[in-house]
Amino acid sequence: MANSLAVPYPILMLDAGIHEVNAVLALPDQDAALWSRTQLSLTDLVPAVRAFLSNHGVQQPELTLLCGMGTHDDAARSPEGRAQRMARWRQELIQSAGVAENGFHDAPSGWVIDALQQELIPVLGPVLAVDSGIAAVLAALSIESLRDRSWNEGVTIVFADDVHTQAFMLFREKILGLYENHAELPKDALLADLKEVRLNWLPDEQVRAAGGHGCICGDFPAEAEGFRPTWILGPRREALAGAGRLVSPCGDARFERCFGMLYGLERRTPNKEQA
Repeated sequence: MANSLAVPYPILMLDAGIHEVNAVLALPDQDAALWSRTQLSLTDLVPAVRAFLSNHGVQQPELTLLCGMGTHDDAARSPEGRAQRMARWRQELIQSAGVAENGFHDAPSGWVIDALQQELIPVLGPVLAVDSGIAAVLAALSIESLRDRSWNEGVTIVFADDVHTQAFMLFREKILGLYENHAELPKDALLADLKEVRLNWLPDEQVRAAGGHGCICGDFPAEAEGFRPTWILGPRREALAGAGRLVSPCGDARFERCFGMLYGLERRTPNKEQA
């Protein structure tokens, strides 16, 4: 996927974790394999970003793509915080109609990434922000075989991060359901939960009662056939070996969501031209 992407102007991609930010600087007239990739400190992000850009002769990118899930503090981990996040997911899926590239926002929209977006706009100019989960879905959708399969039956995407494990049920390239938990959840427990989500049997409250964020299921079409084909991405994908296809669309799991955002931007462009 990465080598097939091209950009008309400098684009900065930032994937904000709890302590570090994975960054990719996409430059025109340069093969995507040569785009600079690095990890920056979240604590001093603004000066770190300025230095990163300056080192590559860029004063300011034309556009910045940003994803994240927040700092995972006590408020976010509380039952109320986790329930609020799932309520935000439900709202987002309604507003976007499950189309992942519709999840970008150029102004604060209620996600925890809002504060970082507001901090970066005065420094970097236009910033399109999206939740990390949407960026993960877009990274998966960059895989042609996955897209094609999703038109014949539902597919499951699992993104195994160092802190969270997210799963998304897609049919015809649209998000119909999802599941979020923490990385420390044992593999057997995760697979059992995913089985029940696919069957519409797992209550959202049950996931949170066990310490997870929650899930969205129900009302899955019969044509999705249980979302059995599974693609697993992310830095911890090897921990889920045997549960599906282990893939890395850009060749480095740390930057998959960055390239996913760029692919999402590419998917948005025809929509803008038709508007």
